[in-house]
Amino acid sequence: MKNIFLLLFLFILLLPSCISKSIKYIQDKNEVFEQIYEYENIPTDYKIQKQDILYIKITSTNKEINEYFNIGKTTTGTSNIQNSNFYLDGFTVNDSGYIQVPVLGALKVEGLTVKEANKLLQEKTNQHLNNAIANLKLVSFYLDFLGEVNQQGRVTVMQDNINILDAIALAGGINDYGDKRNVLIVRKSINGTKTFRVDLTKRNLLTSDKFYLLPYDMIIVEPIANKTFRMNVRDYTLILSTITSTMTMVLLILNLK
Repeated sequence: MKNIFLLLFLFILLLPSCISKSIKYIQDKNEVFEQIYEYENIPTDYKIQKQDILYIKITSTNKEINEYFNIGKTTTGTSNIQNSNFYLDGFTVNDSGYIQVPVLGALKVEGLTVKEANKLLQEKTNQHLNNAIANLKLVSFYLDFLGEVNQQGRVTVMQDNINILDAIALAGGINDYGDKRNVLIVRKSINGTKTFRVDLTKRNLLTSDKFYLLPYDMIIVEPIANKTFRMNVRDYTLILSTITSTMTMVLLILNLK
């Protein structure tokens, strides 16, 4: 009986350490805490596609020009983002790869990066307007989250690029039942759809070409293999604690006798 008690006691002690290995991000058993690690990673430049929505803002010292491009309307904080005004007022890339901008005319932006499209917009602006600054952004940049994340659904990203760790943070992080070693990325492209998997516990992810996501990516966090066990682990621990306490009392009584 003493052997059984010892085995149960060891199991309870080892259980938290086994679980902790599956919930850590970017693990490295050889890591030196006093050392600073640097990882170089260049984001993938997204190429504008048909049906993308672009936000264009042209600012000038000329009040009439500002009013013509609807620059004069007032907004507070991020209300435009929350009310989806960028989507309603944005410029959609048509099936020919062009956007139609008042005064400036048609601009071919398909296949360009956001930076290249902004440069083209500024050049066109300089041809028609004096001392005007053009700003172009991709506002149809969203990510879809499914599986074992705390907030499933669609998240709009208001920046040109985002890495997978920042993206998962927007979804509230991976819950206790998510497998960080097996995250599926579904990526749409002009030629179709492709999939690949990433391991969020591996440090080499930080230098991988999979580290940065692209617009419209779907992130699916698979459940861990022992999800059912993990869901009931607290109950198991309580039961084991009760058993060990009872056995301890029994052993004490037997020793007294």
